[in-house]
Amino acid sequence: MTIDNVRFAIFIGILCCLLFLLLAALFLPKHHWEYDATPRHIKKYIEQLASSLGRVCAPVNDGILRELYVRNDFASMLGWIKNSLHLDLKVGLRIVDAGGQTAPMWIELPRPMPMYGTSEFKRTRVIVNARRDIIYGKPFEWVVAGFAHELSHVVLFSIGHPFQHDEKAVDLTAMILGYREFISNTDRTEIHGGAAAIGLSLILLPLGFLFIPGRTKSSLGYLTKAEKRHAYNYLRKIDQQST
Repeated sequence: MTIDNVRFAIFIGILCCLLFLLLAALFLPKHHWEYDATPRHIKKYIEQLASSLGRVCAPVNDGILRELYVRNDFASMLGWIKNSLHLDLKVGLRIVDAGGQTAPMWIELPRPMPMYGTSEFKRTRVIVNARRDIIYGKPFEWVVAGFAHELSHVVLFSIGHPFQHDEKAVDLTAMILGYREFISNTDRTEIHGGAAAIGLSLILLPLGFLFIPGRTKSSLGYLTKAEKRHAYNYLRKIDQQST
């Protein structure tokens, strides 16, 4: 084998390795989470909330919710989630045309909120407002997570919980009550120009050029990505300990 052939073989090997790394960065899943140390503030939140709520619920079955989402029946989705949270009150949905500077969703409820289980609570009506661009333009998980978050406000207000004004605690309440899979999957990275980057890299790599596709990140909720991961893992650990 000549020196030129050896160099060509090395070049092909390097090219294959670079392309493999590029494809791995594009397509391998990013959310395979192993157990790790949970920060003290997340454990404190979960332990206090779970003690007040009386339980940590298993993840909800999303079959019916997916069917309703496909049909754009968002009002029924909201009603299904309300029932799964055992909220025996009336809830309405208002779809609003609002700009991107407003919150994705928000809830209107009486102040003070009647206590859970009372006849006044059962006569109460709350309204969830949702931006049209969110419920029609965002993934299924985002819509469910948003509805679960807003109704978790009702849960905490109706039991007079000291964390009722804490938005992180509201996210964690939704996770504790069965919506952990949704809350933890509201971080998205959109890849732009992946195919073009691979094609240009194949053509121009011999000249020393490697093209990396663009990425746009978006998130829903008040927990950071790391806090969602820690909470998800800690709740799974509680599940395993209780079985």
